[in-house]
Amino acid sequence: MLVGELSCKLNKFRQKLSAGWRGNIMEHPRNLGLGGSLPVPNVQALAADVTPTLLRRYLRPQPSTGGVFPTATDVEAGLPVIDLGRLLDPGLAGQEEAAKLRLACEDWGFFQVVNHGIAEETMEEMKRDLVGFFQLPLAEKTKLAQHKDYIEGYGQAFVFSEEQTLDWSDMYYLNTQPPSYRDLRFWPSSPSSFRLSMERYSTETQRVATHLLRVMARNLGVQDAEKLTRIAATQSMRMNYYPPCPPEERDRLLGVSPHSDAVGLTLLLQVSPVPGLQINKGGVWIPVDPIPGALVANVGDVIEVLTNGRYKSIEHRVVVNPRQERVSIAAFHNATFGPSSMYSPLEEIVGGGKPLYRTITVQDYVKLILSIKLQDKNMLDAMKLP
Repeated sequence: MLVGELSCKLNKFRQKLSAGWRGNIMEHPRNLGLGGSLPVPNVQALAADVTPTLLRRYLRPQPSTGGVFPTATDVEAGLPVIDLGRLLDPGLAGQEEAAKLRLACEDWGFFQVVNHGIAEETMEEMKRDLVGFFQLPLAEKTKLAQHKDYIEGYGQAFVFSEEQTLDWSDMYYLNTQPPSYRDLRFWPSSPSSFRLSMERYSTETQRVATHLLRVMARNLGVQDAEKLTRIAATQSMRMNYYPPCPPEERDRLLGVSPHSDAVGLTLLLQVSPVPGLQINKGGVWIPVDPIPGALVANVGDVIEVLTNGRYKSIEHRVVVNPRQERVSIAAFHNATFGPSSMYSPLEEIVGGGKPLYRTITVQDYVKLILSIKLQDKNMLDAMKLP
């Protein structure tokens, strides 16, 4: 889709918002009619009895020898690892870790977070209940299927046509913070401990996100840290299940298509020890191998907008394994909905220069996200000023 077409969509959404949505109705995501995704086959069930006809919709063009991009390892490339305990130290150790965080945001857009203070029990309970959810019979999970015009629930995201190539994965999506944003129709009763596990894990990841954003603000010279920490005010969770794929088609299937996250800050827990996440750095796909107990953090499109391009939102994808399933959970952080809640390059960072991105309300931004098939960095293309 051309940038001009996306800008046209943006203007139409702005007109609709100005004309029809007033007052408190704008302050809750359930009231916005944000749009959902077309229903698609359950990949977990499909993988157990796949046929060439059904598989065809998931196959991508045969890559050239060696794949679309060469690959490296995160060890070879030096993927940054940030120690949150050191980062919050008021002394020299904190300054040194803050410098590492600044370079990670400027040069990588991705880093792993260790010593984050989330209790091992909290993380293990979340892992156990998430795996338990995906092991439920399909009939139980489909009771929580997405409704029309809702992204929440069990299903898939960003499916808009019967012709598009699908990702080899199933998704379960929930709004988690603040509690008033939750739609409990989509929260499972089984496993019985799921809701409590999610409550604990959600609260802790939001805390970690807020700490990281506060240090980012300091690194950027932003005096009022709330200008960045506000994008941890809301949180949603995308839980992903990647079943084993047919070995002969491994190179033509992807768990998630290449894209950049159209959110503020993402914190990913790789539940399974199976590698799958890869980031595109300099035309090389770099695997992000799981570090036990770590969270993978990445700068989203919103942070790139707020920092006027100083911090980069990086394209990434997920590959699938022919022998092992993979499970992960991504916590997406954003600003609240509301008539005065905006995304815009920060004045302190723009200075006397030129803003590279437009100003947009949060709900206008979310409507735009859900109106297009997210791939590559096309959301940022829509946000760029001429």
